[in-house]
Amino acid sequence: MISRRFQSAAVALLFIALTAFMTWPQAAHLGSWVYDNDDPLLSIWRLSWIAHILPISPADLFNGNIFHPEPRTLAYTDSVVLQGLFTAPLIWAGLSNVAAYNLVLLSIGLSGWAMWKFAAHLTGDGAGAILAGIVFAFVPFRFDHLHHLELQATIFLPLTLLYFDRAIERGSRRDAWLMMAAFAAQMYSCIYYAVFLATALVPIGLLRLWRATPQPRTAFIRAAAPATVAAMVIVSPYALAYSANRITLGDRLDRDVLLYSANWSNYLATTAANVWYSASAGYGQPERFLFPGALALVLAAIGVITVDRRKASVLVLGAFGLLVSFGLNSPLFEVLRAVAFPYRGLRAPARASILLYLALAALAAYGWARLMRGRSQKTAIIATTVVALGMLAEYRTRLDAWLVIPEKPPEVSTWLAQHPRSVVAEVPFAKADALHSIADGLYMFHSTYHCQPIVNGYSGFFPPSFLELAEATRNFPDDVSMAYLKKRQVDLIVSHGGLLGPEAFGDMTAALLARPDIEAVAQFEEPRGVDAVFRLRR
Repeated sequence: MISRRFQSAAVALLFIALTAFMTWPQAAHLGSWVYDNDDPLLSIWRLSWIAHILPISPADLFNGNIFHPEPRTLAYTDSVVLQGLFTAPLIWAGLSNVAAYNLVLLSIGLSGWAMWKFAAHLTGDGAGAILAGIVFAFVPFRFDHLHHLELQATIFLPLTLLYFDRAIERGSRRDAWLMMAAFAAQMYSCIYYAVFLATALVPIGLLRLWRATPQPRTAFIRAAAPATVAAMVIVSPYALAYSANRITLGDRLDRDVLLYSANWSNYLATTAANVWYSASAGYGQPERFLFPGALALVLAAIGVITVDRRKASVLVLGAFGLLVSFGLNSPLFEVLRAVAFPYRGLRAPARASILLYLALAALAAYGWARLMRGRSQKTAIIATTVVALGMLAEYRTRLDAWLVIPEKPPEVSTWLAQHPRSVVAEVPFAKADALHSIADGLYMFHSTYHCQPIVNGYSGFFPPSFLELAEATRNFPDDVSMAYLKKRQVDLIVSHGGLLGPEAFGDMTAALLARPDIEAVAQFEEPRGVDAVFRLRR
């Protein structure tokens, strides 16, 4: 008889291996390749900042070195604190921040493992649970968001539901505490999903409590009450940081939310990179490629032929995720924005589809258990293997948008690391009509080598001061732009010839050197062009 721990470890290794296969060749280039060219740089910066600041000033965790002098800049997007706590010891031990970032993507595989645990709990069928893990871990939605580190952090969604179900059935204090610990971990790894999960647990909890007998109901309430209070205390620093930022950053604009609100046709779409369903890409757009896979839908349909208490909760979860994913195309989202302030800061309601995928995965396990009922073990193993391979083929996605990062930092970053604390402005600046710039992503990434405060940045929100910077430096280096940089306490200006181009770099250098408040400090030859450093006299 195989022990439960050995079986659990084997399944975890299986899903990690499947993750390496489905995201190949990333596993062969952990230290130098990242998928896509902007959000991975933001994520590497987030992990690096956490590793940098924790040993020297943990109270300044949220005060990242971008958008100087704005406070709480780490909380302009999901802070991924849990991932940062995991990678910090690796970075301190000498692992590159790029490799640390890529290792965290193994959470895709761990999400499959967690889904396996939950589905096995629901159905008692290990084979169907493996299929559920494949659906949850490799649904096409994953590959549309492969560059979003926090959106791969779904391990704690099924674990929260697992411990919730056990706690409500047994009245177990241990499971109630595990449930709240898993929820808190989800909050510290992906706020989006934690907000969706917390809201979904309200109707699910009311349904389960309503259908429970008095004794288990009372036992659950007694067990869950102190655990809930503890979880609220644990997540309160997060809530306070984001609440404070909301005052200055405001709520998401309706036009932005509507852009990322799903519709029915989006659930027929995958990205054009999907091997089998590329022709469906026209039914979606980024953030809205939501097709869950044909095999998953067929098995889930078989799984809902009969409904019990557990399955009813799964159906409520899936229905909630579907309705919320419609965003402003559904009245439910307007209600949620009115009564729950976290929803006012969410830009992409379509991400709530993750709850639908979780529900479909669980229902697929139910469906497979029904199909395999009465079959021999040999038949079940062969059939499960065939369907698993079919799912992996169905979800297979071509990955070719790789950004190769040099293993050595630019010389100017090494120089800045040895320089006394200075506020840095990096040129070229973002344009007022094009704030999302690969240049700002590179500035952030390169700042992980020196950690000097920079006025540049890239994140989920842009503070008003960044818009001012883009507008004031429109004609850099004129008097208006230089006066504004002095107002922002800038000490050093770093001009990147590789980003500007030779002619623009030459003209800008000449204009800077002609100014009495500018002093040339250093110059570094890089493969793509010259990096020049100038001191701004205030």
